[in-house]
Amino acid sequence: MLSLLAMLWLASTPVETPQASPPRTPPPECVSSQGRTVCGYQCKTSTSGTACARTAYGVCQVLAGRVHCWDPPRVVIHHPPDSGAKPECKESRGQVACGYNCRLFQGEVACNSTPYGVCATHFARLVCWDPPESVIHQYGADTARPRCLNASETVSCGYDCKATRTEVRCASTPDGVCRIDDNDVFTCFDPAPLLHCDHSAAPPPN
Repeated sequence: MLSLLAMLWLASTPVETPQASPPRTPPPECVSSQGRTVCGYQCKTSTSGTACARTAYGVCQVLAGRVHCWDPPRVVIHHPPDSGAKPECKESRGQVACGYNCRLFQGEVACNSTPYGVCATHFARLVCWDPPESVIHQYGADTARPRCLNASETVSCGYDCKATRTEVRCASTPDGVCRIDDNDVFTCFDPAPLLHCDHSAAPPPN
């Protein structure tokens, strides 16, 4: 009888399934070149030297004969986009820019600091704009895409953009509003951010 009871007790005992260990950030590397050693991530070497990114989320590329490294801001590391967008560097006429959504236009090059920004061209100008960090903390991967609107030779980027013939204004947050009265006076308002993030650990790099 005791053995039967023991078997029933063992059968009813929940079995703990071992949890898989989370992916680990790869260790940094050290590279020596021309009598100098540098350490970090994504290390690259060119004829002019060696450089590394400071985090495993950064990028390094050899452009215009030099190594260019860039790391995303911490808010992007903790709130990566669902699209899997990664930072990059681009070069135009010897000028190099690094970030997201990099654009080339008439010899200019520019990038967003976050994957949630937008770049636009207007009157031979390349303009890039990113939402405030508080917006990305609040909405994360669901951060609404801003837009750019122009009026005459002026361009502005953000949310709920409004324009007259000569002026344009935008809110800085998805919940913001902009209005124009009968005298073409702009009023824009953004609610105060209410969310505070407390990140215990960053997600593994892609």
